[in-house]
Amino acid sequence: MITTLTDTTASSIDKKMIEMRETFGANTIGRVLTLIIIATGDIEEPLQAAISASHEHPARVLVVDADPEAEASGLDAEIRVGRDAGAGEIVILRTRGDLMASLDTLVMALLLPDAPIVTWWPESAPSSPVHDVLGSMSQRRITDSAACAGPLETLKRLRRGYTSGDSDLAWARLTRWRGLVASAFEVPPVTVPQQVEVSGAPGNPSVVLMAAWLSHSLGVDTEIVEDSSGPTGTAGVHGVRLIREDGVIDLTRVSDDSIVMTLPGDDSGQHVTMPRRSLDELLAEELRRLDPDEVYGEVLATAFSAIDDSGTYASGKPDATDTVLADGAGVATAAAEAAAAQLATALDERNLAHLVVTGGTVGTATARALPAALAAADVDVSRLHIWWGDERYVDPDSSDRNEVAVRSGLLEPLQQAGMPARNIHVMPSPADGMSLEEGAAWYGQQLDQSGGDEPFRTRGRAFFDVLMLGVGPDGHIASLFPEHPDQRQVGATAVAVTGSPKPPPERISLTWPVLNSARHVALLVAGEEKAAAVAAAQGRIEPWTVPASAVRGLHSTTWFLDRAAASQRAR
Repeated sequence: MITTLTDTTASSIDKKMIEMRETFGANTIGRVLTLIIIATGDIEEPLQAAISASHEHPARVLVVDADPEAEASGLDAEIRVGRDAGAGEIVILRTRGDLMASLDTLVMALLLPDAPIVTWWPESAPSSPVHDVLGSMSQRRITDSAACAGPLETLKRLRRGYTSGDSDLAWARLTRWRGLVASAFEVPPVTVPQQVEVSGAPGNPSVVLMAAWLSHSLGVDTEIVEDSSGPTGTAGVHGVRLIREDGVIDLTRVSDDSIVMTLPGDDSGQHVTMPRRSLDELLAEELRRLDPDEVYGEVLATAFSAIDDSGTYASGKPDATDTVLADGAGVATAAAEAAAAQLATALDERNLAHLVVTGGTVGTATARALPAALAAADVDVSRLHIWWGDERYVDPDSSDRNEVAVRSGLLEPLQQAGMPARNIHVMPSPADGMSLEEGAAWYGQQLDQSGGDEPFRTRGRAFFDVLMLGVGPDGHIASLFPEHPDQRQVGATAVAVTGSPKPPPERISLTWPVLNSARHVALLVAGEEKAAAVAAAQGRIEPWTVPASAVRGLHSTTWFLDRAAASQRAR
């Protein structure tokens, strides 16, 4: 039975589901979990996989099929029960426009009570699944790096954001391979191989994970041999070779259904049936065990080294330059004019431009100077998006909030000039019904959905066109403070800051990789009390002690200083 609702609400969907269960005699007693599918393309293949897997794992399946670019916001839903939903029940949520900003609220009303939650991204993986709003409420988070653009880059990003409970279908595709290799390895006499090789399709994440698993398990460096000539041109692992003193263990895929295994002293070649598994089989395996797959995390760590020094994100970029003005007002005007010119260039090259504004006296003055500067540069503000580098987690109308300080001077004039309200990305406050951690995850999700995911996790890529930062007398930028533990969080896009040395104590801040994903960085500083911080920040990159030293633009970094703030600099 399929029922369609248009321009509906989560509450109406829930009521309709109850009505359908009562009418057709279905119940939820046998449902063992809630599976949330985040669709970014064709939903049919993942939906059919979920229906097939539901015969082993009866579940309530919530499919989020979003159109964030729709002019009007709204929600349509399709509810399936009975034979149209396999052994579970399905709700397809077709969201439009601004509803993408409240997916957690939408989904929350439809979760099965007291049942595990699994979130699956079939095509587009978030930068850090556990820091995604829906991922944060899930016991298990499933991605598929092989289905993403740039599979290996995706896998690297997943490694940086990995948390216990994450998994990837590129790893699940190796289950049978791992079992067969382990069995062959145990053929006596059991000895550690002198050399290990994995052959497979170039750039395939399963090949990389297989090699990393062997290195991790055997303590032997594994060589990847790129091979595009696998059976029927298939991707993935084509073969594994373990070279031992007594001979060679060779496992080679010869068709989509079988492997040929040769062992030391036996060159005849045994055919082992090992068909490639379908998407529904992979999903069923993932749902079979909801406990964390710690081996996957260890293999990820073996495959890709971690970035232990946050200063790495700022390294290898053009040197910073100084622009010294007479006073704070001059700083604000010069910074606004430079940003307007850079944004105009960005919009000549791309469809959208992204600007990050900051708080503080000079940051607020710069924001107020921006509308006139943007108009003078003929910037189409309807294609401009505004973000914040950090925000104080206080009431939405508190004077402590950076956003409140620029409402009348920046946001209202830009909206009058044609900027859509949805292009203004305000960080959450307690009034939004989120905890501090949930608010940080939500903001990170908004950035990911807008396209920041890959640049934030790939060095040498930019998402923001202009990033403005103030600098505190202690050298802090955004809400990343010297020697404060929260600045070490680099897996998330935005971090919840607690115990801030500067009141108020709770804040949300962008993290090092995100702040370092801008084409142009402008540091706005005025006042003699900040001169020492400027001098320290213009030395070596030292994020732990001098955060202001550790943000660089891909194309330019400019210190906009008044004479007092520039008084102690070396140059």
